[in-house]
Amino acid sequence: MMVEQDSPNETRFSRRVITGSLLGTAIIGVLVWFLAPGSVSTNDAQIDGHIHPLNARVSGTITWVNPNVDDTRFVKAGTVLARLDENDYAPTVDRLQGDVQSAEAQLIVAKLNVEISEATSQSRLSAAKAAVEEAEAEKATAEAQSVSAAQVVAQTSAIYRRAEDDRRRYLALVDSHEISRSEYDQRATDATSAEAQMKAAEANLAAARQHIASSAQRIAERRGDVLAAATAPQQIETAKANVRKVDGDLKRNLASLKDSTLNLGYTEIVAPVDGVIGRKSIEVGQRVGAGQLLLTISSPNDVWAVANFKETQLTHMRIGQRAIIHVDSSGQDLQGSVESLGGATGAKFALIPPENATGNYVKVVQRVPVRILIAAKEQEVPLLPGMSVEVQVDTRK
Repeated sequence: MMVEQDSPNETRFSRRVITGSLLGTAIIGVLVWFLAPGSVSTNDAQIDGHIHPLNARVSGTITWVNPNVDDTRFVKAGTVLARLDENDYAPTVDRLQGDVQSAEAQLIVAKLNVEISEATSQSRLSAAKAAVEEAEAEKATAEAQSVSAAQVVAQTSAIYRRAEDDRRRYLALVDSHEISRSEYDQRATDATSAEAQMKAAEANLAAARQHIASSAQRIAERRGDVLAAATAPQQIETAKANVRKVDGDLKRNLASLKDSTLNLGYTEIVAPVDGVIGRKSIEVGQRVGAGQLLLTISSPNDVWAVANFKETQLTHMRIGQRAIIHVDSSGQDLQGSVESLGGATGAKFALIPPENATGNYVKVVQRVPVRILIAAKEQEVPLLPGMSVEVQVDTRK
């Protein structure tokens, strides 16, 4: 069976048809690309950046100003710009340092008192109880001695009365000359000796009773010591409470010292960032207050463009789209991209926002701020906040 093949003319014709179709499609795509809205631009744009206001953090008198500090001068971060009089704050720091040292010493003593109270509380209680037992034993001994002395007093009193009776009887016999004087003298001596023994026994009895009274007094005192020693837990807790109090005083003094040290440090005014000085308003001898604006520093290395596009131009605008920033001061075009779109129109950020709820309302096309990130810029081209630029955004991507 024979297969019919296309002729060479038919093959060339087919290829021409296909090539023409592809070329037509490409031409239509290019026309659509160029005829469709591809970019939007605005000359309502400017360079923006961070402007750092430098305010006095404490009040005082300016005693020194850096001679290199003036408007339009560039300074590095950390440069000392000016100094306030330290004598307004240094004495307070010295006094508070002394208060802190005193509080630290008091805290050490208070902690030692807690340790001493805890160590001696049990031994004090045991010693007080032992002293009570000793005093009670002394009282018991004194009472036994008192009983014995009372018996001796009774015996010696009986002996003395008998001897005295004999003396008196013999005295009558001597007067009647029935006995000799020597016999009477013997009875008188016996009576005197018996009286002396009786008085000695009475003295011993009085001493024993006095010993009983003193022992009873010591018992009362020792029992008081026991009660005092029994309050050792409360005393320990009181000592611990004193530690907490002194510790609180120390923390308060430390906080005051830190605050005063910071105030003393604030007398040295330092540049927070690299930048150019503007609006300098400080001179030696000037009295400044806390919060007063001294100068501003703008950073030329941290800038971006803000373009105020009409709201009708935002239809196809997206974050990340390529942008061209034309700098009026140098005529140079810089590359950039859309970083973010404003959260409201510029009119809404005005001091007095417009009120449209009126009878004479006129529709006005609003503008929305768009932040443009500058991808690269030539170092010799200065970009300062406030400079005028023109921004064009490619909305086809």
